[in-house]
Amino acid sequence: MGRWWWAALLRRPQAGPAGSRGRLRAGPMAKERQELVLREWAALLEQLRRVATARVADAGDALRAGELAPPPGSHAERDYLWALEAYEAAGRLLDDAADLPDLAAAVVLAERAVERLEAAHARLAGQRPPAAKRRCSYNPLHAPARREQKQDGRRGRRARFGPREAAAERWPACESCHRDLLAGRPPDVLPALVRVRVSRRRTAPVLVPYLAVPRQFSPWAASACGAYGDAVPGFVLRGGHRREARP
Repeated sequence: MGRWWWAALLRRPQAGPAGSRGRLRAGPMAKERQELVLREWAALLEQLRRVATARVADAGDALRAGELAPPPGSHAERDYLWALEAYEAAGRLLDDAADLPDLAAAVVLAERAVERLEAAHARLAGQRPPAAKRRCSYNPLHAPARREQKQDGRRGRRARFGPREAAAERWPACESCHRDLLAGRPPDVLPALVRVRVSRRRTAPVLVPYLAVPRQFSPWAASACGAYGDAVPGFVLRGGHRREARP
């Protein structure tokens, strides 16, 4: 499945004739487009579900093999308990997943659980924990995000940016997405399925970048599918991901 395979599906069906402003024409082409969207989405959902299942299983194996009893109140205990919570949340998302970003979050939390387990082991050994992986905000399943640009040592500030450079540095991005942004191309963003109203009684499925889905419909844009922030596992375990209204 090619890169940005779903981008062509974002084109709106042609507007109806004068007098039907604000509505979209229903017809054979619109129906075929909707069926194509759903077929492609279902295929990618199944692929990602297999990946997420494997990642969650790997995290469970790592936690069982690396079981700890760190001193109460220690940094190691906090890391270890967070790892257990993130693993549980990843499993919950795997069970409840309704869209691609849900499964991406399951992958991310499973991987972060293993990272935090390694941090707990390092602390108990008197070592500095390994640096946490920085993930691509445009698609957290991409390669790791590139490092932030270092400051100019002579002046203690960053070099000046043009509009494209500023856009490329706005959020953590992998090398591929960063190059796209610098070139003025759209990055390869993780898609999400939403339904848009095409008439008073009908809606149609549309694939959009997950970052464009409003907060009231999806919690994942704010945390890059759980890649950033430590509150996500608790949010999931409280059922917050299910309470979000679906478009």
